[in-house]
Amino acid sequence: MSSPGSVLFGTGHLCSVVAQQALVANTTETSRHDAAFGYHTFAASPGQAVGPGLILLFDGDRTIPRTDTVFVVAFVITVVLIGVTLALRAPAVGRAATVDGAPDGVRDLLRRPGLVRTLAVSCAVIAAVDITLVYLPALGAERGIPSGVVGVLLAVRAAASMTSRLFLGRLAAWLGRRRLLSGSVAPAAVGLAAAAVPMPVWLLGFVVLVVGLGLGVGQPLTMSWLAEATPPGLRGRAMSLRLTGNRLGQVVVPSAAGLLAAGTGAAGVLVLTAASLTAAGVAAARRPPT
Repeated sequence: MSSPGSVLFGTGHLCSVVAQQALVANTTETSRHDAAFGYHTFAASPGQAVGPGLILLFDGDRTIPRTDTVFVVAFVITVVLIGVTLALRAPAVGRAATVDGAPDGVRDLLRRPGLVRTLAVSCAVIAAVDITLVYLPALGAERGIPSGVVGVLLAVRAAASMTSRLFLGRLAAWLGRRRLLSGSVAPAAVGLAAAAVPMPVWLLGFVVLVVGLGLGVGQPLTMSWLAEATPPGLRGRAMSLRLTGNRLGQVVVPSAAGLLAAGTGAAGVLVLTAASLTAAGVAAARRPPT
């Protein structure tokens, strides 16, 4: 994809995700944020599961599939999504909270209790989700695993995340949000560290399953935490801060892996991501319970 195309794609994707998350937060009662964001991310998971599986249709036995065909199919899907989006009717949202008569800025937003810690945990968890999508294929290429098999592994990760998100509301009510988040991040960190070790493909599939279950819980829980720490009029801005932190994590984590473990390739990135998840689990455990 050309550089202008990449910029347009990234900008459009960012705006779309922010709008979706703000819409969910503003149209759901506070007591049901966990379940609502669980269902929201559950709805996104089928695409993550089916998308990589489509690689099997485009020379999946090769290490690098036919990317031109993949982009054509993605374009057709995008056109359909535009039509669906135009049919949506968004409810009215209240005005942004004010301080001394002026709209809250980013600095005022970050001063809200628990917001910075929530953003930090979200950054580590969501960066880990996206990094697995990028570096699992890279790991497969390094180890000579066919792209079709890698697509199946990514589909397994997405299916595991779907399962954990479907029951998120009940799990949060049973265990509590803080305990559930820290308890789900731990196996995900162990799984990412284990994936860096050479192993049979069937065992790697089990490890990816564990990672998917853990990361599937972390993403919607940090969304609901952030939604409750922010007034309705500022939730879109808070969600954009969260995604900005996510993109920052995608740059910092792989870059730091390259500095600390030069020559280790994708395995080094996965190990450092596991370390960042461990830190996120500690931060989540120290956050006041809700």
